[in-house]
Amino acid sequence: MAVSHEQGRVTDGSVVDRVQHLASAANPAFAVGSIAVPLSFVVASVLLSSTTLLFYTHVAAGAVWFGFALIFPAVIGPALGGLDRDTATAVTTALTPKVVFFLVGFSLTTAISGTLLLGSEFGLGYGFGGRWPTLSLGLGWGLFVFGLLVPNRIHLSAYYESRSADPDPSRLEAIEKKNLVVGLFEAAAMLGIIVLMTGLRLGA
Repeated sequence: MAVSHEQGRVTDGSVVDRVQHLASAANPAFAVGSIAVPLSFVVASVLLSSTTLLFYTHVAAGAVWFGFALIFPAVIGPALGGLDRDTATAVTTALTPKVVFFLVGFSLTTAISGTLLLGSEFGLGYGFGGRWPTLSLGLGWGLFVFGLLVPNRIHLSAYYESRSADPDPSRLEAIEKKNLVVGLFEAAAMLGIIVLMTGLRLGA
């Protein structure tokens, strides 16, 4: 009953209440570090005026973001589906808060570093101009916003359902199916961005 009461209180609360709850569940140090550490490389790149460091920060953060966003629906989700309810609930409630902050940190770092690399007005990037750089940058930020609004909400839906007093297996299964569909869409979008950015890097 205590879990059910907390779940209802948090889901009915403000965005700040939810973020505080998730940060507490994830471990506040982990939540802050997941965002601050990758972004610190962007800050260091700017302070050092290092395009090279910024480029590798962008590539590394993007690889982590893209890889993890694909692994979760393709591997972790199906694996959880094969566990008994109590075990799956324990894993979901422990994993989801950390996943949310981790992905926000690396996806935001990818988008910001990409913007600095492509925008000549910032004085640090390659200064690409034209349709394709604009399209790749728009896709990157669009995918970041999409991630906040859709996959994160799906993960949180499973999280709160798992924490309820009487989790509904059919609802959890439906959430997992949504997660798979969204994961396939993200994979296609991410592949498109990789193709665009590889072409730009190689001068295609």
